[in-house]
Amino acid sequence: MERSASITERYFEKPTRLKTWSGIPVKEIYTPDDVKDIDYERDLGDAGKYPYTRGIFPDMYRGRLWSLREICGYGSAGETNKRLKFLLSEGETALNVIADMPTQCGLDSDHPHAEGAVGVEGMPWCSLRDMEVMTEGIPIGQVSMTLSVVWLPVYAMYLVAAEKQGVPLDRVRGTFFADAYLYLLTRYLPASRPIKMGMREEVDLALFCNQYVPRVYYHNCGAEGLRESGATAAQEIATDLSVARAFIKEVVRKGGDANQVSRRCSFTQRCGIDIFEEAAKFRAARRIYAKMLREEFGVDDPRSLTYKVHVVTKGSDLFPQQPENNIIRIAYQALAAVLGGVQSMHTTAFDEPICLPTEESQRLAVRTQQILCYETGVANVADPLGGSYYVEWLTNKLEQEIMEIMDEIKENIWELVESETLIHRFFRGAHEFQQEVENGERTIVGVNRFTIEEHQKREVKLHVVPEEAVREHLENLRELRKWRSNSEVKKALDNVRRAVENEEENTVPAVIEAVKAYATLGEITGVERMAHGYDYDPFGELKYPFD
Repeated sequence: MERSASITERYFEKPTRLKTWSGIPVKEIYTPDDVKDIDYERDLGDAGKYPYTRGIFPDMYRGRLWSLREICGYGSAGETNKRLKFLLSEGETALNVIADMPTQCGLDSDHPHAEGAVGVEGMPWCSLRDMEVMTEGIPIGQVSMTLSVVWLPVYAMYLVAAEKQGVPLDRVRGTFFADAYLYLLTRYLPASRPIKMGMREEVDLALFCNQYVPRVYYHNCGAEGLRESGATAAQEIATDLSVARAFIKEVVRKGGDANQVSRRCSFTQRCGIDIFEEAAKFRAARRIYAKMLREEFGVDDPRSLTYKVHVVTKGSDLFPQQPENNIIRIAYQALAAVLGGVQSMHTTAFDEPICLPTEESQRLAVRTQQILCYETGVANVADPLGGSYYVEWLTNKLEQEIMEIMDEIKENIWELVESETLIHRFFRGAHEFQQEVENGERTIVGVNRFTIEEHQKREVKLHVVPEEAVREHLENLRELRKWRSNSEVKKALDNVRRAVENEEENTVPAVIEAVKAYATLGEITGVERMAHGYDYDPFGELKYPFD
């Protein structure tokens, strides 16, 4: 129970936890002595110039605002389509759809292990038909789409849907969240997507997109947000940069050009509530990434040296107690991201610790970004925090910590992922955070201080996934298996398996043809698994249906 402080105690109160959110101790004041070793041209440079510490464009948001890209997806393709249109009508400038857990595991919605999870945490993608319904009335040729799912067949569905709208592949824009390492790191797909299968999909996708889909960012590091698992700011950036390095090395080994590959790599990071640490984190990440690309890979195209980052405001900074306080937290997180110079942002809805966001809470999330864009003046100047003694010191400090972690993990990143060494490090951080909250060392307003009685709590409108939408989706899947040509499906799947078994062949065209035949996600990933020497079904429940 929180002890009530007297008025005098509150009047003379001062901060007691003199550290950044990640635990870096900070001094009372910073002076020129703390940044005396900084060389402006070497370490900072103007915005738009190497090493891009101050931003990747000379004019930053004066040239173009960041993308307002709220994530959505639930229930069915039809329900998700309605939410996408709602978000566009409210002023969203780009789209982002996340898959439900069965889809994230490469399963069709009628798989025995999918029961009860279909459409709950995202959209179910089983076939091209779902993608056609989701994109109905969405101008694919005009809007940038992020697909928050790891599977190549889903990306192929989107490319086919674009062609059906008459959009050439070289006009498709967006981001594919392909990342073989980090989805394994967070243990979502330990059985469904073995690392060699994931890397084959991603390398083939990169080589295919370089030739045919040049506007898509085909590899995104950090999609799962290691900060949510307890990672510090430095651990988050160091791990994601190490993964990017491993991916670029593999694509180059398969014949890709480092300048071309790095230009189409992007990142998704979480942004917490510690304004200065988060802004400094993005500044340090840009500097390290540019130096790594230039010095290790010989990248010399300025467009390829830049660290492009989409931000999700950190959900673990939000709490179910007094959920309206989360509105304020999210606004500060968004401010930190913009001060850090990010390119795209999803502001988490205030009710997400309780339920999926409602239309009202997502509208408020969009308005949070719009007020930041148009009313605060924060977009008028590139790197407005640049030159602050504290921010420049903190940027250097984070760079040092990130580099030390990278030196330890970058050469054996896969072994550390597979052994779960990294994730357990992050879990320790989450445990330490919870201890600090429980013992009062870290104040969380409305949780361990300034609490209210149960009867004073405001009721929050809850979003509920419509059961009828899920039932309709499952019925559509059953009907699809009847009306499609199963002989064409079998032929296309045989071709996918043959392409995977031939290491010299790019598998993307075969997957696209299978998608056009209305083969399902589970069927395509199943034959991919078989071609790599694994069982068709990662859970051992189903047999390959076309033997």
